[in-house]
Amino acid sequence: MTSERIITVGTLVQALEERFVPAWAEPWDRVGLIVGTSGTVLTGVLVTLDATAEAVERARRAGANLVVTHHPPFLETPSCIETVPGPAGTLAAALAAEVAVASFHTSLDRAPAGADALSVALGLTTLEPLESGVEPISVVVTYVPADDAAAVRAAMAEAGAGRIGQYDGCSFESEGTGRFTPRAGAEPAVDDTGSGVAEVRIEMVCARSDAARVVQAAAGAHPYEEPVVLATDGVRARGAARLGRLCSWSGGAVSDLASHVGARLGVRPRVWGDAAGPAARIAVANGSAGSLLGEALASADVMVAGEVRYHDALDAVSRGLAIIEVGHDASEWPLVSVLAAEVRSACGPDLPVIAEAPRLAWQTMEDAHDRG
Repeated sequence: MTSERIITVGTLVQALEERFVPAWAEPWDRVGLIVGTSGTVLTGVLVTLDATAEAVERARRAGANLVVTHHPPFLETPSCIETVPGPAGTLAAALAAEVAVASFHTSLDRAPAGADALSVALGLTTLEPLESGVEPISVVVTYVPADDAAAVRAAMAEAGAGRIGQYDGCSFESEGTGRFTPRAGAEPAVDDTGSGVAEVRIEMVCARSDAARVVQAAAGAHPYEEPVVLATDGVRARGAARLGRLCSWSGGAVSDLASHVGARLGVRPRVWGDAAGPAARIAVANGSAGSLLGEALASADVMVAGEVRYHDALDAVSRGLAIIEVGHDASEWPLVSVLAAEVRSACGPDLPVIAEAPRLAWQTMEDAHDRG
């Protein structure tokens, strides 16, 4: 690694968050840097599916001091840090080995490249995103003299405003007239002589978690002593960042699709519903697919997913939707390639990046027999 290409943990995490935006994650999720120091210079990166004590040890042995994963080691903050195997021991192992851990879970699931990953791995033709609905946002509004509008808008964007899907710097401006009467002791930046002051109204959206920071940034860049900066919570229709994919396939019935999917992922799928039924329109969802069943029922013949809860599957089959379950991890290993590609892009050729090959956490007895 050359001196010009020194990369820190924080630099890489920030670059990945540009691609897998934290605001795209579910509110219950853990994304971004989980453990470690942002300023630590990277020696190498291990990219894998699960953040476990074993993954940390594999990274340490390989000379890597950052593990980047899809699944975080926990969703609820642990009550203690234990030296144990598996996800429960990740924090203790990471601290002891001085290996950082960063996870990109539902933010990666919703990112266009992440949502495409399983359908691409299965060789299906993607038609459109599967998820519909809305996402929570805040709208930040301020009123500023025209000459200062660019500086205020830039400060808001730097604080996190104006990101809409694959677009940055999104804003709306309109011209109007502001009126005010200074009280004793006030030192107005501009004078209102009675006819008002020409102002620009700036509107920008942001993640609700960024709203306070955006308001403060706008106020800090504003020329007025008492700037009006307002934040209002709202929702917007989801755009490019959506879970799941609706796909097409011309290979035959549900049973044929199950065989095709199994061969592609190296698993023995479980099929719910009519195996002889059509499989022309396919809903694809990596991981747990319960939140997408409504969209799948409305648009698809069959759903391919990591897993579906028992009663949800019974209900879906009774309403005419077949389901092919491939296992949670099998459906999400394609995301590791997406993560690794972004890590390599951010790090360049001089930093070692190890992308682990799929390793399933389960097997069927037929699998065990076939493998000898």
